[in-house]
Amino acid sequence: MIRKFVDRERELGILEKEWRNTPSFVVIYGRRRVGKTRLLVEFSRGKRAIFHTFMEGTKESQIKSLTEELADFFDDEVFLSFSDWYPLFKYLSGKIDNKTLLVFDEFTYAIKSDKGILSALQRVWDHELSSKPVMLVLSGSLMGMMEDEVLSHSSPLYGRRTAGFRLRPLGLFPSLGFFEDFEEGLKFYMLLGGVPAYLIIASRYKTVGDFVEGEFLTPEGYFYDEPYIVLSELRELKTYFSILSAMASGRRKPSEIASGAGLDGRKIYPYLETLMRLGFVERELPVARKEKRGLYRISDPMLMSWFSLVYSNRTGIELGTITLNDVGETLQRIFSFRFEDVSKEFLIELNKEGKLPFRFTKIGRWWHKNKEIDLVALNEHEKKALFVEVKWKELSEREARGILKDLERKAGLVELRGWEKRYGLVAKKIKGKEELRGKSFLAWDLEDFEDI
Repeated sequence: MIRKFVDRERELGILEKEWRNTPSFVVIYGRRRVGKTRLLVEFSRGKRAIFHTFMEGTKESQIKSLTEELADFFDDEVFLSFSDWYPLFKYLSGKIDNKTLLVFDEFTYAIKSDKGILSALQRVWDHELSSKPVMLVLSGSLMGMMEDEVLSHSSPLYGRRTAGFRLRPLGLFPSLGFFEDFEEGLKFYMLLGGVPAYLIIASRYKTVGDFVEGEFLTPEGYFYDEPYIVLSELRELKTYFSILSAMASGRRKPSEIASGAGLDGRKIYPYLETLMRLGFVERELPVARKEKRGLYRISDPMLMSWFSLVYSNRTGIELGTITLNDVGETLQRIFSFRFEDVSKEFLIELNKEGKLPFRFTKIGRWWHKNKEIDLVALNEHEKKALFVEVKWKELSEREARGILKDLERKAGLVELRGWEKRYGLVAKKIKGKEELRGKSFLAWDLEDFEDI
């Protein structure tokens, strides 16, 4: 099982820049398990660092835990006498003379216990810490709380940070580094996305089938209750679960989602806005077409997998009557759905490397009425377009030609008069791939993914 630190060069670069320019105040947030703590641990190596992780608890227990760590770090038992945030932080500031990294990890747990910590930290930063050789880092997993209580205009800490970012899951190619077998690794990524903690669990398994049985389809599995943890900061959890279940079943229009969740159509939007703000749902608009009404989809792969595999099967899983065979079709549907996202990442990587006929500036799906094109990439300045169909299957050359012919027909419906158009296909395996390329089509399969 791979435990090495993967990727994150950009984020480490931002943190190192702030370290060089102390005093600095950095805010990092992101969903649970995404690797915030590991990133900060890696960054803190070789630095004079006070690294404290807040736990769920009362204000009193949290202050006690922090003062014990500070007393040990500074060899100063005076810290043990404090029972409130402001005098504690003020005394801590007076102890910092040398360049110091001060990390408050899972800071949202402290806010939950006592919002007064925000004003106390603001006062000490303004009058004490901001003139010290210190880099203060606040990180948190309760994303709504980080945005509302730390980053918003109404926060006492607003305007103090010198840098910050939302830590997102790893992309496709860094995630594949967790696995020895490329195709199985790709399937794991399609099921889970790029959350490092999830990929570490998955890397224990040789096959996706064994993984799904062991971690999704058993009550003791790691992922059996994971959404309850990931979505724990949401109120009305049952309503959110009904909405996500409706979306996982294929409903994408707000009216359809509301109907599937048993809600009045007008009441669905605040829930969707919250899920989008937290990064679990996204709204799509068709590329190359003016459309105000978007479609909604689950953007978090683990949630998509869980609501497809587990949510409607919980009784059977508890009884031990649901097996891998029972969810085989569902699993393939997840792969087909997610392979479009993976192919999009693949094309973006080719675009960065200049390995396409032109550099695109926009990419996404196109649809109108009952017609759909999986991916359309545009260079609006040069008026060039690439239309791509995506198939999670092995294709003969004849099948591939048929798909490309149909793609050309559908592309004629897209309102791009006078544009230069190219056509491509991404599939699991394409026989006669080189022959298609000789006919000026673009064709890629998993062999090409491996070459990145």
